[in-house]
Amino acid sequence: MNDKGYPTLETAEKIWREGFDYRCATTEFKVRDEYVFHTTGVAETAQKIAAHTPDMNPEKAYILGLLHDYGKKYDERASGRFHARAGFEELNAMGYPAAAKICLTHSFPSRDFCDEDYASYPADWLEWAHRELAKVTYDDYDRLIQLCDMFFEGMQMVDFETRFSGIVRRYNLKLEDVENLRKNAERNLAYFEAKIGVGIYQLLNIKTL
Repeated sequence: MNDKGYPTLETAEKIWREGFDYRCATTEFKVRDEYVFHTTGVAETAQKIAAHTPDMNPEKAYILGLLHDYGKKYDERASGRFHARAGFEELNAMGYPAAAKICLTHSFPSRDFCDEDYASYPADWLEWAHRELAKVTYDDYDRLIQLCDMFFEGMQMVDFETRFSGIVRRYNLKLEDVENLRKNAERNLAYFEAKIGVGIYQLLNIKTL
């Protein structure tokens, strides 16, 4: 561990691999290729944006992006374990609070979220999230991983509209149910574009519909 609360690159890759291997060994991991594409993709895009953003560390961004879904080492449906909580608790136990925090904040764009916006989540998951989020302050790494998480759908890097359509379809949500998610993504996009002075879609070579 380094003194900044996240693992070295070598250790992060080892943690990521161990989590992936555990999931593959314990449950049927139908979306294993998608998981690899998503987590490494979020890491790479976060690194690229951070490299153009003043006062951000590209390697730290990569590490946090790689580990943001670490809690998916468990199948949420089979285990009943909320992936944000599993990642948060296990990375904290390893001594990496900055990486643990990302596991929590990437799932909740707002600290003061409304339970109605997470109607598919069990009440105890939301109660836990409210308690833990009350203790944190969001920073640019939280915003960055939230943003990069929105660029991946299936095995593709996509624009927001494609991503939101996928979320609505996969979770059987109404379009209005993801409006807060959309607003946060657009807010983060504008925030980083203002910081780096270039369009994020252009930087990442993402084509819009």
